[in-house]
Amino acid sequence: MIRLLDAGFTRLKKSKVFLLICLFSIGFALFMLGVSYKDMKQYQEVIDVAQLLLNYSTMIGVVIAIFTSLFLGVEYSEGAIRNKISMGHKRTAIYLSNLILTSITSVFAYLLFMLVVGMIGIPLFGGITAPILMLVKVLGCILVAIVAYSSLFTFIAMMISNKTVMAITSIMVVFLMMMGSLTCLNILGMPKTIQTTTILNQETNEFKIEEMPNPKYPSATERKVYQTLLDINPAGQMFQLAGRTVPNLKALPLYSLGILIVFTGGGLALFKKKELK
Repeated sequence: MIRLLDAGFTRLKKSKVFLLICLFSIGFALFMLGVSYKDMKQYQEVIDVAQLLLNYSTMIGVVIAIFTSLFLGVEYSEGAIRNKISMGHKRTAIYLSNLILTSITSVFAYLLFMLVVGMIGIPLFGGITAPILMLVKVLGCILVAIVAYSSLFTFIAMMISNKTVMAITSIMVVFLMMMGSLTCLNILGMPKTIQTTTILNQETNEFKIEEMPNPKYPSATERKVYQTLLDINPAGQMFQLAGRTVPNLKALPLYSLGILIVFTGGGLALFKKKELK
């Protein structure tokens, strides 16, 4: 395992994909800071640095999917996995080393983003006014969700031998997760009542506005189902954490841990039986 990780980190240092991920994280941070500074000057908006630190979470899944597809995609195409096995490395060690590499790189990309935002944003917009303990908890949940994301896309990368199919699958999966999360958020955000307008007299344009129950408002059971789906989904976790509207903050790391266990355990079991061409 140690030799595999050592070789993996050596390859990572020379990887153009890793460099691009780092540059993207820095560039996105600078872009957000620039937009926020413009809003502050033009509209006298008060910029919340704590919120800026959370914004990257909503799209980090796409970054991880792309990185995993490109970095691990060569494992099969270049015969790296067969070479590792022929050198005596166990399949379990190969799988776990790739998961560790992906997780560390993904967490590093987010920490790099935070570093740029903190170093420039705090002097520019002022100190963090949000409760530090709560912010640490939210950021902790984000980092754990990043590891869950990494386990999912490592699973896909290790199960699919074709690099192109792997990349397409990973991108489709992350966007479906995001769309599903937004759908759940939209349903949970529906108002209990809606306004209806009734015209009483067309000649005088007299009308009456009434409040009535929203027929599309989800029941208590439906709300629990949609909230659970949102909490289990790493993309759903990220949207809630970025918006700081998390009703089940303590449960999110447990869901992320569950995803990590399920996909890592399933991935190890399937990878041990996978035929390598």
